[in-house]
Amino acid sequence: MNRLVNLLGTGVRDLCGPLLVPAAIRSLSAASRTVSNPDEAVKLAFGFRRCGIRIAPGQYPEEITQLLKVVAEKPPRRVLEIGTAGGGTFFLFARMATEDALLISADLPAGLFGGGYPEWRGRLIQSFAGPRQELHLLRADSHTPETFNRIKQLLNGKPLDLLFIDGDHRYEGVRSDFEMYAPLVAEGGLIGFHDIVPGPPHEVGGVPKFWEELKQKRRVREFVRSWKQGGYGIGLLVKEPGSRPQA
Repeated sequence: MNRLVNLLGTGVRDLCGPLLVPAAIRSLSAASRTVSNPDEAVKLAFGFRRCGIRIAPGQYPEEITQLLKVVAEKPPRRVLEIGTAGGGTFFLFARMATEDALLISADLPAGLFGGGYPEWRGRLIQSFAGPRQELHLLRADSHTPETFNRIKQLLNGKPLDLLFIDGDHRYEGVRSDFEMYAPLVAEGGLIGFHDIVPGPPHEVGGVPKFWEELKQKRRVREFVRSWKQGGYGIGLLVKEPGSRPQA
């Protein structure tokens, strides 16, 4: 089946996704049971393939592994990812989170950066949750008051432990996501950004510029394979007591 689907190509896979995804869900769920650390989680995410369906993150393995090792030091109980695309990074956050974690994804269908995911893939992403985890997929614009209020409702007055921003890469977009959602993060919580390395504008947008401004005023960590790689790279900051969201 894998060989046939690969020969037919992406278009047919998307068309047949509703038929193929149940087998992929069963295979991924079985493989996930053996994952116990960031290295194993990353190996599974990048290596998984079933019926032509993959969940490889849009990341460099070295960079996302470093981030996950920090996240795993204090497993988050409430996670928000803005910009989910194929779901690979969200899968990794789910594996690092607590067994009873609340996992929220906000992803805009047909967005400028990433393009969202088809509805059948949403079923696959929904399966990333463990037996006691609660997962919500919001196919919506993170910048709207409606989306913000929905996320606040899901949090039910409790703060985020991990916020990962990888959605609208325009300078105004990433700044808006940070200023809207950073106040929801607990003191000591983590705020991560993807695509902090300068690269083609249609891929990184204004994220590198915003990150450069942000790190001038805050203590940050950077997980970058090479500053000459033309994109990617992960930036991380810890929300300090009394800190404001402005860059």
